[in-house]
Amino acid sequence: MPDTPPSSLYIHIPFCVRKCAYCDFLSFPLGGGEDTSAREEVSTYVEALISEIRRMPAWYPDAFSGAKREAQSGKDAGSGEGNKAAPFPLKTVYFGGGTPSLLSPGQFRSILQALKETFGIAEDCEITLEANPGTIDEKKLSAFAKAGANRLSLGIQSLDDAVLTTLGRIHDAETAKRAVRDAKRAGFTNLSCDLMLGIPGQTLESIKETVGFLLEEKIPHVSLYSLILEEGTPMYARYGGDIEKYVTQEQDREMYHLVKEILGRYGYVHYEISNMALPGYESRHNMMYWRAENYFACGVGAHYYLGNERGCHVGTVKEYVKAMGRKDVRKEDVLSVEETLTEEEKMREFMMLSFRTRNGVSERAFLERFGKSLGSSWGEVLLKETSRGLIEKEGDAYRLTEKGVDLANQVFMDYV
Repeated sequence: MPDTPPSSLYIHIPFCVRKCAYCDFLSFPLGGGEDTSAREEVSTYVEALISEIRRMPAWYPDAFSGAKREAQSGKDAGSGEGNKAAPFPLKTVYFGGGTPSLLSPGQFRSILQALKETFGIAEDCEITLEANPGTIDEKKLSAFAKAGANRLSLGIQSLDDAVLTTLGRIHDAETAKRAVRDAKRAGFTNLSCDLMLGIPGQTLESIKETVGFLLEEKIPHVSLYSLILEEGTPMYARYGGDIEKYVTQEQDREMYHLVKEILGRYGYVHYEISNMALPGYESRHNMMYWRAENYFACGVGAHYYLGNERGCHVGTVKEYVKAMGRKDVRKEDVLSVEETLTEEEKMREFMMLSFRTRNGVSERAFLERFGKSLGSSWGEVLLKETSRGLIEKEGDAYRLTEKGVDLANQVFMDYV
């Protein structure tokens, strides 16, 4: 079945003040981030990003021509400023990192302007900015909001200072609380906070206190992740690569269920394995990923998914900036294809990603996407998973049971 032209874009900002002890994301410390050389490095990178954005119509002609055909047939018309032919428009934009809040509001605005002129941005576009509590204040957040950010994702992780020290975060609990209040005063109503679970020394009581603060502040979206020791990180070395010696799987699950139970009591919907939200505050950008839809990406190390092709950008700022500074830069100078997916691989990925969500795998959606019935493709597998109590059917959709959420990897393995 034909792919719908993408309407989402991810932008990677690879800079941070200091690498956290657990982090293996593609990010590069800037130290304090305020000295002249650091500001120049960020500024040069932003120029490279804007250069890539302006080249994207030439680099992805099939996607742009497909979007123009849809616009001409009466579907979403572009709303680009300065380019009346902007074809899409974009419906979600996500600034991830690293620490995107190290950008100045002016730099953020310049990137959005390039997107408006190249793609068009829908009036109700969800524009998310990830932020570290230690890099923001009310004044800066107000400027980001005026520049166009309408969703803020704060890396709180915990409100226990001992836990934050273990993680190597640059902020303490009071800084995190102040960041939440500053964000609200700056006008952000679509606000998400990250929580990390399964950390050595973390207690159920400290988790209750953290969740209690988020409820007091009426934070509408919470992401909850279990600590994973990634090889090459300081925490991997500190704990010998074996987190279960310090936090058992049973303890980790107890923490996870505690957060789910408390938030569920206050009306939060567990709409994806790692995310809970009040109705209407689900992350539209991340739901795009879980529906296995196509998306663009810009910046160092950023991954894209278009048509049958999944690819990645070069992995160093120096290489990216140098390439984008050339007038004759080619797509292959900064991007490489990682895999070309077959229809079978697309179906498997669709199943795995859909099972992460509360809605699960819809028979109708599968038929519309692949032109095949769910039963003819996966009937025996679904029967096996149902008999084991891992999935259940509701309406035309299969979804994980409570048991299945805890044993989700066993379900996912059936589609690898």
